[in-house]
Amino acid sequence: EMGSYTTRTRAWVYIAFYDEYCGKHIHTSAGLSLMLLIPAYWYGVHCNRVKECNMNMKYYDWRYTEKRNRLIHNMIMEHFEVHTEQTQELLLELQKEGAKVFEGLPANYTSEDEMKITGDDLAFIDDISGYKDFVEQYLRYTNMPEHIQSKFRAYVMPYSGTKSKDQVRYEFYKKIYGER
Repeated sequence: EMGSYTTRTRAWVYIAFYDEYCGKHIHTSAGLSLMLLIPAYWYGVHCNRVKECNMNMKYYDWRYTEKRNRLIHNMIMEHFEVHTEQTQELLLELQKEGAKVFEGLPANYTSEDEMKITGDDLAFIDDISGYKDFVEQYLRYTNMPEHIQSKFRAYVMPYSGTKSKDQVRYEFYKKIYGER
């Protein structure tokens, strides 16, 4: 049977294509050529990865930055309108009722010393907002010189406070929302 002969052994393939003369040349030339191409392949893989990551960030920036800025602007203005309405209502009530409006307000308030923002507070805000991670990722995937990267890193403050981050987060919430 011819089928079993062709599938049973591979000797005929070697005899047909790789005789002694051709085989020597193929092994030496193809093997060396492939070894010389490996660094070029690795370099290409690295460049493509850097370019792809960089383009993903640029594409995201191009698509979503304006929308995000509009959304943030709208949220800020909405928040401002809420405060404006509350202040107007308070002023109308003050005109109508007089000083009775302020009766029943708690006497304790936060002093200005407690409300001051320190460098550690700003560093903590950079950390929990994701700004520090974003800058690090951006610098990792863009091919820029080290001195320019150091300029970027100068704007990111690392948190080096003595309190734990959970404790600082709790204090922030307490300053913003008060004790509930």
